[in-house]
Amino acid sequence: EDRIEVHYTIEVEAKQDSGKRTIGVDKGYSEVLVDSDGEHHGQELGQILTEQSDTLKAKYQRRAKLRALAKNTRNPRKREHIRRFNLGRKKLHRQMDKTHARIRDTVFQSVHRVVDKAAVIAAEDLTAPMAGKSFGKNVNRRLASWSKGVIAEALDSVSSRRGSAVVLVNPAYTSQIDSRNGGLLGKRQGDRFYCFDGEVLDADQNAAQNVLARLTDPDIERFTPYRAVKAIVQARTERLRLGLLNQDSSCSPGQSRVLSTESELPKNHYEQLCLGF
Repeated sequence: EDRIEVHYTIEVEAKQDSGKRTIGVDKGYSEVLVDSDGEHHGQELGQILTEQSDTLKAKYQRRAKLRALAKNTRNPRKREHIRRFNLGRKKLHRQMDKTHARIRDTVFQSVHRVVDKAAVIAAEDLTAPMAGKSFGKNVNRRLASWSKGVIAEALDSVSSRRGSAVVLVNPAYTSQIDSRNGGLLGKRQGDRFYCFDGEVLDADQNAAQNVLARLTDPDIERFTPYRAVKAIVQARTERLRLGLLNQDSSCSPGQSRVLSTESELPKNHYEQLCLGF
């Protein structure tokens, strides 16, 4: 497009002005990062990505109609006019570049705020695609525009310049484990995580705390297959559940005994079982 770009490398001065703590972070769509302290960074990211995705969807639908009109018309002057003045990409590229710059700015500011606190950052290794995950047509379209590569680039770049370290950990099941005990499986629904005992946690903070715990997990390494991780997590869940069910607990009146096996659990055990937390 009549433009020449020259790319070259420069030496970046490394500083030592990071924080002193070790923190886990959960990468998200609605925000850039949520750390293990529960602080949300870059909460405007989800709105930017959604607006961009929905705008591009409507724009490409209109362009497809114009392209079909140009193809089917018998008037060559009209066909050429549509192709020249309605199907160009210069304005589209300028708008996308502006949005991408806004996303990068939001991401890098968020990472800087995390590095202000942390000398070591535990983050999920999200280089592999999430196979078999489908959240519906519109959500999949928006997730496809999620710039996780920009977040990974920002973590690497900012941490190296400010003297902190990013350690990637295995991401399998970090969003499905109760961070209070590190083993019990729960259920995540949106921004909420429902625990075995009925407690409701912030799902993103819970995941960030699990990422931090994964940093020192002796059984789960970064490249442990997800099936092996699933087996480990299920085994821990069974041990913890049986231990909780067998311990003495102050249950509500009318509950005369503590259920000793998982098979004895009623269907709605979230409401009926007191576990003595």
